[in-house]
Amino acid sequence: MSRESKETGTRVQMDKAITKEQGIGRMHAGVSVGATALTDADIGAKLVDEGSAGGASGSESRRGDHGGRRPSMVKGAAILGVAVILGKLLGTLQKIPLQNLAGDRVFGIYNAVYPFYQLLLAAATAGVPVAVSIMVAEQAAVGGRRAVYRTLQVSTLLLAVAGVAGFGLMWAGADPIARWIGDPAASRAIRASALALWVVPVMAALRGYYQGLGRMLPTAVSQLAEQTVRVAAMLSLLVTGLALDWSDGMLAAGATAGSAAGGMAGLAVLTWLWAREQRKVDDRRALAAEEGAIEKRGGRRIARRLIGLAVPVTLGALALPVLGVVDSLSVPPLLTAGGMSGAEAMAQFGLYSRGQPLVQLVVMIAGAVGGALVHGLVSARAQGDEAAARAQAALAMKGAWWIGSGAACGLVLLAPAMNRMLYADEAATTTFALVGLGAVAGTVSAIAAAVLQGVGVVRAPALYMLAAAALKAALNAAIVPAYGIAGAAGAGLAALGAAALLSAAAVRRACAARMPARSLAGLVLALAVMAAALTVLERAAYPALLEWLPPRAAATALALGGTGLGAALFLAAGLRFGGVSARDVRALPGGAKLAARLRRLQLLPPGD
Repeated sequence: MSRESKETGTRVQMDKAITKEQGIGRMHAGVSVGATALTDADIGAKLVDEGSAGGASGSESRRGDHGGRRPSMVKGAAILGVAVILGKLLGTLQKIPLQNLAGDRVFGIYNAVYPFYQLLLAAATAGVPVAVSIMVAEQAAVGGRRAVYRTLQVSTLLLAVAGVAGFGLMWAGADPIARWIGDPAASRAIRASALALWVVPVMAALRGYYQGLGRMLPTAVSQLAEQTVRVAAMLSLLVTGLALDWSDGMLAAGATAGSAAGGMAGLAVLTWLWAREQRKVDDRRALAAEEGAIEKRGGRRIARRLIGLAVPVTLGALALPVLGVVDSLSVPPLLTAGGMSGAEAMAQFGLYSRGQPLVQLVVMIAGAVGGALVHGLVSARAQGDEAAARAQAALAMKGAWWIGSGAACGLVLLAPAMNRMLYADEAATTTFALVGLGAVAGTVSAIAAAVLQGVGVVRAPALYMLAAAALKAALNAAIVPAYGIAGAAGAGLAALGAAALLSAAAVRRACAARMPARSLAGLVLALAVMAAALTVLERAAYPALLEWLPPRAAATALALGGTGLGAALFLAAGLRFGGVSARDVRALPGGAKLAARLRRLQLLPPGD
């Protein structure tokens, strides 16, 4: 009986740990929904960092090394975070040389096709790595090595089957999808992007396994390998294709094929690490003894639990790719219905997509900042300190509005210079500016989604984004025929703005998070200072730069110099006018030292 009681107690402890881990997993899935793609690595890193301490308490008491393990896990999460940011930076900025080398039509095909791949990839993989992390963490906590391996086997099989199914859908549906988006030349790019679904889902299972063990370095290395090889393969195929005079459809296929090359590289890294570790396992008899018990349980029970944990995360992760698919299925066909050829419409779609990499970069940075702030919110709620949780939620939302507004202001005012710097001309600068203005909506949605998930509001962020997708489709149909890609950009601004406002209102209801009037006034004044400085800089400095430099070099100097100057003035004015208080600064990691330094520079108002 005593043994049964002990086992019952262990199961109760594990259930508590699982509940905590699921909540944290859902929270970071929300970051994925809002931030355009924070990957499963971001989710798993935070999940393990927060959840393993609770889920592993039993094993730590046996090993007696809990105090030494925690710093290493924090370090591992930091390593993974840096790798994720670098990988996303590569993945975002690789679109710029694609347009520079291949032109707007190829760029348009790439941006029209890629959302379909993202949608199927999210459906196949978004939730399972989180589920694997949860199950592996709990099994490792009680020493079940064979159970860990069995979970990896089942998850790998599930994801492999899902990936092959997604590949089949994209490969067989390439011609119809290409007709739907208005350019038959896109079919090759659709099939080339489908190749990645053979390998990326299996790689995701291995990442979830390592994250569940609290080991972030394998995932970090595989992410960097994946993105580096992906960009290198894309550029190599583009250069080769241009030398061989490939068609635009073939060039776009070469660009999308980079995802498969990157996936193979990332999988190769993880497979090599796994194989090397298996050679070091020497306790074969213990594993064999466990295997019998695990095999009796069978893989179906593991599969059911994996699916149960994965479905909520997957549904949330589908929302943002749906928004991209709406554009792909509506904007080019509406342009062709207005009299353009398929090639002309796709070139226009390429122009429409020019501002998106910069907006994605802003949202990525905001998502990283928001994740750090929401970490404090979750910790405060776990300790029962609701006042501190509300303060963290308010700070996170204030950061969202400040980061998003400052970035949007800079992107709008420097749009001509940035357009020429990145893409060699100023075509569709109005559309570029409208897309850039969406940075504020994207940033607010990203951080609000993280806050809402952190307080247990799981479904709202995904529902808001799905509603935004429906609104975007309706507005595209109404506006694009008359205003073209500028209308599409305006429709996106309205749809994402609606989602951002709904998310911000939900945070206010859930957390009573409000922006004080002084902070709002400081934000308006800081934006005014920034706008005035950038307007003067553009009108006075740019003509002088053109006398000494070629147009693209002059635009580069203006864009980079204006970005630095605008950001510095925006932050200085925000601090000096009281929009950002000393208390806000001290709430940041390392904020006490930063606040003291800012006070010495007289950037914080006296007595604040």
